[in-house]
Amino acid sequence: MGAGTLLGATGRLSFAQSSFVPDVDLVLRAGAGEARILPGAATRVWRFTGEVLKGSPQSLQVIPDSYLGPVLRLRKGQKVRVRLSNALAEPTIVHWHGLDMPSAMDGHPHSAIEPRREFVYEFEVTNRAGTYWYHPHPHNRTGPQVYHGLAGLMLITDDEESALSLPAGAEEVVCVLQDRQFDERNQLVYSSGDMMDQAQGFLGDRVLVNGKVHPTFELATRACRLRLLNGSNARIYKLAWSDGTPLTVIGTDGGLLEHPIQQAYLTLAPGQRADVILDLTRRAVGTTFELRSEPYPSDAVDAMGMMGMRMGRGMGRGMGMGRGMGMGPMSQPAVPNGASLSLLTIRVGRREASDFHLPARLSTFDGSWAGGPTAPMRRVTLGFQHGQWLLDGRTFDMLNTTSEETVAAGSTQIWELVNEAGMMGMHMAHPIHLHGRQFRVVSRQGNAAAGLAVREGLIDSGWLDTVLVMPGETVRIKIPFSRHPGRYLYHCHILEHEDMGMMRNFRVV
Repeated sequence: MGAGTLLGATGRLSFAQSSFVPDVDLVLRAGAGEARILPGAATRVWRFTGEVLKGSPQSLQVIPDSYLGPVLRLRKGQKVRVRLSNALAEPTIVHWHGLDMPSAMDGHPHSAIEPRREFVYEFEVTNRAGTYWYHPHPHNRTGPQVYHGLAGLMLITDDEESALSLPAGAEEVVCVLQDRQFDERNQLVYSSGDMMDQAQGFLGDRVLVNGKVHPTFELATRACRLRLLNGSNARIYKLAWSDGTPLTVIGTDGGLLEHPIQQAYLTLAPGQRADVILDLTRRAVGTTFELRSEPYPSDAVDAMGMMGMRMGRGMGRGMGMGRGMGMGPMSQPAVPNGASLSLLTIRVGRREASDFHLPARLSTFDGSWAGGPTAPMRRVTLGFQHGQWLLDGRTFDMLNTTSEETVAAGSTQIWELVNEAGMMGMHMAHPIHLHGRQFRVVSRQGNAAAGLAVREGLIDSGWLDTVLVMPGETVRIKIPFSRHPGRYLYHCHILEHEDMGMMRNFRVV
């Protein structure tokens, strides 16, 4: 047993190696705390706190007055050790969303540790520069643990990005979007136990940005970089500037685009990220405007059937219909998907000179993903049957995979994601996330007319780890699989769907 090895609750090793010499060594603790979110009483939350044991103190940056976990700032090529300590009253494990790493380090639910246990992660950062994030991944409890505050950003840099001299420091703004619901005592309200909270995904009635209600960012007359994360459990945002300024997008889940893209709005599904440049050089001091989520018909992403369903308590943790299912008018959240939402305010507070010019070319992609012989095709259906969201007609199995879910290390496949109508018309948009690898969108076909209200806001031209598949749509993605062998996950990133079992393993051999 290596010097750094710790035992998990099941007796399995955490894989720390005495020969591993980290450039950055961190402690990350998951535990209970309080946060001042609304006027009056503090809100009880769960949160990540951290400490740098080795490496630059800037490797870990706390967001002021926020319950969110610290921002981890890493560089491609660094070797990183993270010592996760579980101070919760239930099992947990951390998934490094978007990173390509050995399967034992990925945060599979099978690796979940019990309270008062530790897990040691050791990995080398091999990803491109980009905006990534980390969050819990215990089966059946991912939704509530993220909802109560366990999430944080992970920002990676590399030589290619550094050469662009993109806005940094005071001109770099991180924005984690999360909708939440509070009771009269300022405490978080999660699921009522109603089946619809699981079937639709839980939607809050107000949006927090970095754990705050409608913050104002005071910026100078310079170009600014906004790193956006949709950290909500289920809400899909249609982001736009209130004054009609187009959004200039420079990056997606897997880092920089080849060229900047300007569009009227940006559709961001749970788990997805976007980097946006905001040019304030010609704005008058004192100017204010908002980032908003523009209205769209809820059935663009959420067509739950003509009859509707009301499903009561008794579902357990989403693994069946439960004894309380009944028919009747479908209960709607107070603020459904598609509601008009004001998220944050930008205020131009001071004049400063700027000589930044956004390059016409940001990155040069390795074109090998598009070339070569035709990749093998695999069809994966997304559907709803018997009270359960399914992937390829199956629910989650902690350990096993099918032959179709077994891939050769370093191989490339095309997966055809088919969003089918389910029982009684249950039909939703699903953000499908693959662990351990970025992929490219090859095509979209068959989108229903309602989906056009948000479809033009999707950006498919970059590297992604989460793709939104609209109701009635078929999306083909091309995946160059990791060379790391082992078991990884693919699942819907509506966290209630994931906890319900809309998740499967794939195995790299």
